[in-house]
Amino acid sequence: MMIIEGKYRQLSFYTIRGITKFIDLGDFSYGEWIVYDCWVPKYHVNVFDEQYNSNFLIKSLIENKQETLDSIIDKINVNEGVKLSFGYRPLFIEIVQKSELVDLELGPLPEQWVKNIIE
Repeated sequence: MMIIEGKYRQLSFYTIRGITKFIDLGDFSYGEWIVYDCWVPKYHVNVFDEQYNSNFLIKSLIENKQETLDSIIDKINVNEGVKLSFGYRPLFIEIVQKSELVDLELGPLPEQWVKNIIE
């Protein structure tokens, strides 16, 4: 699997449960998601970056209205026994503690995981 190193904006929020960290792609990141594995940012899905076959397969599934990204993640969790999720900003009371750029090595979802959904 290809690992892509880059800078991402990490927001830290005070919430009722304590400090929550969230990777923010910004308001203009249509077609992009950060996927967390056990609440740690691990994958960057970008359906417009067809350099990686898994992104191309995800885009095809979504465009053909066969799947949504939520259903793809749910099926991968069941098939592969992982705990993938999307990072969500806190819904209720949120106070931004800090905003910083962090270096992360995030790759696309493993191609075989996406292929297992199609088969």
